[in-house]
Amino acid sequence: MAAVETSNKKSSTLDVNVLLKTLVDELNQVSKKLDSLVELNGKMLKMQEEFLQSITNKSSRRKAIEFEPDAMTLLSLPRSLRKTVMALYKVKEATAEDLSRETKRLRAVESASANQLVRMGLLKKKREGRKVYFYID
Repeated sequence: MAAVETSNKKSSTLDVNVLLKTLVDELNQVSKKLDSLVELNGKMLKMQEEFLQSITNKSSRRKAIEFEPDAMTLLSLPRSLRKTVMALYKVKEATAEDLSRETKRLRAVESASANQLVRMGLLKKKREGRKVYFYID
């Protein structure tokens, strides 16, 4: 009987040792996977930071470029847009209707031209009630 008990104790000890070794191996694998996840997460954060910096640099460069009434800038614009800009230089701030009176073109044409110049970043616009005023910043 004593031999059977000793045999059972040895086999249970071996089973526990095998289980502990397996557990340690599994924990090492989990640790390696966590390390690789942490490394990948760090790389992703760095890439996101670089991307955000490039976006902010581009937007700040766009803000730094200001529209100046020099001949080359005006000549680079199509004639229809140039006419709108020249009229706006005369009146400083105007609605599309005011621009149309100045250029002798339809109000809708002036509105489209002025809005295109706003999208290009050459003009600004503000709304006061129902009226929209265009101006050069």
